[in-house]
Amino acid sequence: MKNHRRVLIGSLASAALMSLFLVNNGSVKADEVVQPNQVQQSSQVKVTTNQDNAKKPNNDQWANPADYKNDIPVQVLGINDLHGNIDTTGKAYVGRGMHYNAGNAARLSSYLNNAEKDFKDKNPEGNTFRVEAGDMVGASPATSSLLQDEPTMKSLKAMNVNIGTLGNHEFDEGLGEFDRIVEGKAPQKGQFNQEEQNYPHENSNLQIVISNVINKKDQTVPFNWQPYLTKEVKAGDKSSKVGFIGVVTADMPKLTFAKNLKDYQILDPAETIAKYDHILQNQGVNAIVVLAHTGVSTYKGKTSGEAVDILKKLYKIDPNNSVDLYVAAHSHQYANGTVGRTKIVQANKFSMAYDDAIGYIDPKTNDFVNGSLVTHVYPVMSPREDKLTKADPKVEAIIKDAENRTSKITNSVIGKTTPGTEISTSLNDNKENAVGDLVVDAQLFEAKKKGIQADFAITNGGGVRSNLNIESDGSIKWKSAQAVQPFNNQIQVFNLTGKQIYDVLNSQYVKDGERYYLVSGMRYAYTDTDDPSHPQKVAVMLDSTGKQIDLNKTYRVITSNYLVDSTAEFKGAKKVADVGIDTDLFVDYFKDQTAAGKLILAPELNRKFYLTKPQLAELLNKLKQEAQASKQNTVNNKLDEKNSQPANKTDKLVNRVDETKVSEPERSKKTAAVAKVVYVIYKAKKDENTLKVVNETVGKSSSSAIFTRSKNLNRNESKKASLPKTGAENVSWISWLGLALTSLVSVFGLGIKKRK
Repeated sequence: MKNHRRVLIGSLASAALMSLFLVNNGSVKADEVVQPNQVQQSSQVKVTTNQDNAKKPNNDQWANPADYKNDIPVQVLGINDLHGNIDTTGKAYVGRGMHYNAGNAARLSSYLNNAEKDFKDKNPEGNTFRVEAGDMVGASPATSSLLQDEPTMKSLKAMNVNIGTLGNHEFDEGLGEFDRIVEGKAPQKGQFNQEEQNYPHENSNLQIVISNVINKKDQTVPFNWQPYLTKEVKAGDKSSKVGFIGVVTADMPKLTFAKNLKDYQILDPAETIAKYDHILQNQGVNAIVVLAHTGVSTYKGKTSGEAVDILKKLYKIDPNNSVDLYVAAHSHQYANGTVGRTKIVQANKFSMAYDDAIGYIDPKTNDFVNGSLVTHVYPVMSPREDKLTKADPKVEAIIKDAENRTSKITNSVIGKTTPGTEISTSLNDNKENAVGDLVVDAQLFEAKKKGIQADFAITNGGGVRSNLNIESDGSIKWKSAQAVQPFNNQIQVFNLTGKQIYDVLNSQYVKDGERYYLVSGMRYAYTDTDDPSHPQKVAVMLDSTGKQIDLNKTYRVITSNYLVDSTAEFKGAKKVADVGIDTDLFVDYFKDQTAAGKLILAPELNRKFYLTKPQLAELLNKLKQEAQASKQNTVNNKLDEKNSQPANKTDKLVNRVDETKVSEPERSKKTAAVAKVVYVIYKAKKDENTLKVVNETVGKSSSSAIFTRSKNLNRNESKKASLPKTGAENVSWISWLGLALTSLVSVFGLGIKKRK
């Protein structure tokens, strides 16, 4: 009995030390826009950032029309990544400020109308084009998705957006289905829900230009779309043409199901732009606009991203290219810059902003006059921020009609939280967000509820589409959950080794990597490397008990069929169970929590943590010691079982003497020392800013450990990050008790005697 008590004390002490070691650093929120990995700028092609200080175009800085009386005024208004968000709002970073409750397609339409009016008031003979750079549909909220995104296409038509290109999400249900809604054809009977069958189908009048997606069979652009098109522009008796080229990111194999690409070949964007730029110039068209579903960001004065790299490559292929404007998309970020001679813009996402480019074409050169093309990006402000701008009634009627058709499903209440709770997609410094953690928690919970064994859940950050919208009374509606998980992807369980899990998570940290993962049932640390192509790496992975994940062991991992189908690191994973559809699982989770009387709360962001190399070495040493102690306990337990016989009188006498041989004065002195340690622990726990645990010299042994938690620590500014918490905001009292017991072991000389 005494032996087991000592083993228990040792185990509690070990647990206490591990818990204290894993005290998490304070959550540090990054800026609302995440800085992408910066691309080293070429000395040959200059990249600059353009300024956006105004909220509207009316009084902004433009070229003076009086200087271009003999030229043709041209305006390009652009949007990107609408994703069917015709009736949603959110936070949008544009220029130098954050705008709250930005967006809504009816308000976007009014802002586009205002921008065009302002342009034509100053340029009465001006020509305006309204364009989109892809992902108008797909991953859409219920108001649009339940009706196959036809309300979105109808809204685009009402906004006079009539030139566009493909994004990766136009592939979601196959290009055939996208072509159907562009053309406004009725679906096959019984193909979709009855509301979609009854919806009025009409042609969107959207002209699709896409040059780097071709049929494998005959090398032509699919569905009679065009690789480029030209539009005539006039001013009085003067005329010229503007050319439009469309491209989509070359990362398509990673962004959609293989079945959606099996008939198509994706060509290199830069090479394809160079090809059609040359064709257009040969036709005398030198004013060229590229609509490109490739990402770019302007952050802290620097403009970078895939789109910048493509333009640099274009200039390398053809230094004399005539691409004047590059309307970007895909990364959902704000951008306004210049690469070489080419202006580049991106207007955030979800109807929250728009691009406005104005320049003057010389009819003699058929190109924009040098220095005349100016670009800006403007927010779609909320009624509270901009009381003067009213929603476009034509688009507003389309939205209300769609909401009425889908309201029976979308407005049902499925969960409850505390009013004022925020569960958002805002990333912390480790690229973790609350709503993403909630998604994987839900998937793991629902799998286990169904009796499906699973160890972990993993999803990609790009699959978590929006904040969880919460009503003013704290209620959560079906449409809010669906907006977060709108894909209808299959969620399944796969067998993966620890090494495969490592490879998946480690792929986040390659140079210029855009994908990030959210996890449940596990935590992991990452650290720096000396490899510029892989500047950081996963250093250690822990399961929910704090035990290190074995690279050679097989685990059951929940993820989507999309990720397994599109991610190299998942290749070869064996499916062992089906869990359900992503949307349904998320909705069911809310319902189950509500039925159990639980509120939906934002998870603590503590599943990814950065460690310096010394901190990592310390953690690995602790884990090694814990593993060795666990192994020794196993050996001792086996010996106990083998020798589990009643102790003889001599044994009892020896043990009794061992317990009583310490003198009373010495015992009192050591008891006081223990009390001092416990007091230090208690006092440290009350400190809000710094947690310090100091084990003073007691008995024969001496050790010290200091753990610091800083509320305002920023990993990007300091590498002195503290060690992570294991979960709760406050360290468990069991951990404090365990540490005190560790001191008791030292004070009273308790140890495990070897049996003879």
